[in-house]
Amino acid sequence: MYVNKPLKKYIDDLAARQPTPGGGSAASLAGAMGSALLEMVCNFTIGNKKYKDTEEAVADYLTSLRKIREEFLLLVDEDVKIYSSICAAFKTKDEKIIENALKQGYRISLKMCGLAKAGMAIALNLAEKSNVNLITDVGCGAELLKAGFESGVFNSEINLKGIKDASFVEKERIVLRGLKKDISHLYKKTISKTGERMV
Repeated sequence: MYVNKPLKKYIDDLAARQPTPGGGSAASLAGAMGSALLEMVCNFTIGNKKYKDTEEAVADYLTSLRKIREEFLLLVDEDVKIYSSICAAFKTKDEKIIENALKQGYRISLKMCGLAKAGMAIALNLAEKSNVNLITDVGCGAELLKAGFESGVFNSEINLKGIKDASFVEKERIVLRGLKKDISHLYKKTISKTGERMV
C-alpha cells in the first residue's frame, strides 16, 4: 500500500483531507525510523576495535532491531486497513461488528506500544555500550520510539473508549498502564545515559 511507494506520496497523503493514513500509521513510521537509527548505531559499533568487547551483544541488538523495524513497517499499512474497517463497521450500525473492529484497532495500536518498548530497552543498552560517536543517534532513536509509543497510546485509548465490553476494557487499561510505566523508566534512563556520554 504505502511501504513500497515513494516517501513523498505517503507524506502528501498524510497531509491531505482524507482519513488515511493518519496518526496510527504515522506512529508506526516514527517507530520504524527510530529502530533504523538504532540499527545504524549498531552497524557503526560492530567491527570497531574500540568496542570489541560489546560486539557480540550489539550484533544481537541489531538482529532484534531489524525485526522490530519490519514489524513497524507492516503496521504503517495495517493501521490504514484497520481504520478503514472501523469506518465500515460503524456504517453497518451493527454493535457486534463495531465492537470487533474496535478491538482489532486496539490490538494494532497496542502492538505499536509493545514494539516501541522493546526498541527502547535496546536503546538503553546502546546508550551504555555503543560507539560514542553515534550517541546522539541513540537519543534521536529513543525520541522517535517514544513518539511512536505515545501516539500508539492515544489510539489505544480512543478505541477502548468505544468498546462496550467492560471486562476487556478494564483488563487492557491495566496492560496499558504497565507499558507506560515501563517505557517511562527505560526512556528516562536512556536519555540520561545519552547525555552523560555526549562529548
